Amino acid sequence: MLQALDKISTKILKIVPFVLSFLVPLFFLPTTVDYYAFNKYYLIAIIGTISLLAWCVRNLTRGKLHFTSSPALLPLVILVIANIVSSVWLSPTQHVSLFGQTSLFFFLAIIFITVTSSQKNRFTITSAIYGLIASASLLSLFTLLHYFGLFAKFVSSATLNDRYFNPTGSLLPALSFTLPILIATTIFTTGIKNWIHKSLLFGSVLLMIVGTIINISLILPQNGVPVISILPFAAGWAIAVDVLKTWKTALLGTGPETYLSAFTRLRPAYLNLDKNSWSIRFSESSTFLFTLMTTTGLIGVLSFLFAFIRPLVIAVKGRPVADDKNTHRFLLTALIATLISLLVIPTGIITLTLGIVLLICLTIEFKLNNLKETKDITLSLSADTPITSNTSAFLPWLVTFLMVALLSGFWYFAGRMYLASASYKQATAQAQSDPYGSFLKYQKASQLDSYNTYYQQKMSQIYTAVSLAYFTKKDATADDKTNGTNFAQNALDAGKLAAQIDPLNVTAWENLFNIYSALIPYAQGSSDMAISHGLQAASLDPTNPTIYLEIGTLIYNLGDSDQAIKYIDRASELKQDWNIPYLNLSTIYKANKDYTRALQYAQAGLQYTDSTSTDYTTVNNEITALQKLIPTPTPTASESATVSR
Repeated sequence: MLQALDKISTKILKIVPFVLSFLVPLFFLPTTVDYYAFNKYYLIAIIGTISLLAWCVRNLTRGKLHFTSSPALLPLVILVIANIVSSVWLSPTQHVSLFGQTSLFFFLAIIFITVTSSQKNRFTITSAIYGLIASASLLSLFTLLHYFGLFAKFVSSATLNDRYFNPTGSLLPALSFTLPILIATTIFTTGIKNWIHKSLLFGSVLLMIVGTIINISLILPQNGVPVISILPFAAGWAIAVDVLKTWKTALLGTGPETYLSAFTRLRPAYLNLDKNSWSIRFSESSTFLFTLMTTTGLIGVLSFLFAFIRPLVIAVKGRPVADDKNTHRFLLTALIATLISLLVIPTGIITLTLGIVLLICLTIEFKLNNLKETKDITLSLSADTPITSNTSAFLPWLVTFLMVALLSGFWYFAGRMYLASASYKQATAQAQSDPYGSFLKYQKASQLDSYNTYYQQKMSQIYTAVSLAYFTKKDATADDKTNGTNFAQNALDAGKLAAQIDPLNVTAWENLFNIYSALIPYAQGSSDMAISHGLQAASLDPTNPTIYLEIGTLIYNLGDSDQAIKYIDRASELKQDWNIPYLNLSTIYKANKDYTRALQYAQAGLQYTDSTSTDYTTVNNEITALQKLIPTPTPTASESATVSR
């Protein structure tokens, strides 16, 4: 029985790299809000859970705790620990940080440890390589069929038929996965001697080349407008460097999954000059490395780099002694290309998975080549026992108990998060056909995942809409007003909860600003609260001109034009090529009968208004009207007199 369990657990771990390499790039489900990364993350968590349990069973049957010390092991462990400490100590949203990036690194590290500790065979490496090639080939085939509209003949989904749809989630992750595999497979193919095998690989290379060319053509700017928005490199670097100014964040960053709040607080003002991306709030930096540096600090980014660089250096030095030089070239080339993509673009979960799979294969290769950098370590608190013995070691049982407890806690909360996302997706789908049913689904999502600030914001917006429906009802009764008040309070409670969950998230405070602004005609004191929350939003996104414009507009509508001018003028300072602040200032000065200034601001607004739009004509007409309102200066006596000889 013990031998059978040992064999089964070992075989499971043997195929994990293949399953990981083949499925993760292709896997997506239309059952949640995010079809792609969210579901890929859960797939990795499931594979990691199975790997950990199989490793524990294997240790139990052998009565020993067995793992392999390798060049990437310690850096990966430090990376996971850094994420955990940063999540607990520095992140304002501990739950989101722990169940986001932290748990992703945890499961990837678990897969690395369990597979490398249990495998020393060529099959695991070969199957993983062909899993990567097969996955990249299928992605390229899908890209080809989708580009020429053949996929639409079989599937009627609007999402799946979108021009930029890709199973990886986007064109950029598709390229960051396919390109390293394409380069490595090209080199790998040249070393294959069997002509049938070589022909199949050559066909895969051609397919990947075509898919890559199509994806590159799609990712290029269309009519001068970028298809994807990436934070400029200089801005990403500036934000990462700003995080280094205090010792805590320098060491451990702002916390996993907190890049959005770090971006809004540290966003350089010169980004407002970019006409395409000035209004975008980026949730990731210019490169994955900058995102990691910002959120996990120097400890996180250095441990991550060492996890890749140390094995690469050893692999380069060990090329002469490699048993299978062709496989060695594939792993080395693919890992170098993967590391480069992690350094230069904002890669995601697929590239991380690719990197871990390659590290696993390279580590097993080190073991097969008997390199001194890898060492098998066995720990046991009892005497050595044969595998058929009924005597069990204490240490494997202790580790198994701890791991099962950890996994149970994780999956309780992770399961609720997944159900919440599925409920939210269902609510969105039936919002038009069944509003009340949709409301119940939104409510269920917010209850299942009470740590998600966006679910709470959505509930507050629904309550606000219902409240205003009661307040604006024709011939509203006392009951209607009471119901409106109750729903307004529910809206505020949900909005405040969202801000409490993630106090550094500017959208939570903007949401409260909008709620209080909507309730100004119906609830005393709402105007002061609206301004207060608007200023809080501005403090978290100090270089965003939109917030200042909205605050200034609200203050003007409340009757204080002098204060309104200050905030709207600040918006025009932050984005000097935006016409709306100038036009709003022109309107205010016109109302104050300061026609000269009104004309100046209207003219300033005109130069930043699209000449092909209807607004251009409207502003031109306004300028003409203002010119008529400005009195023509009357010449003085001295100016009108002439000198005679």
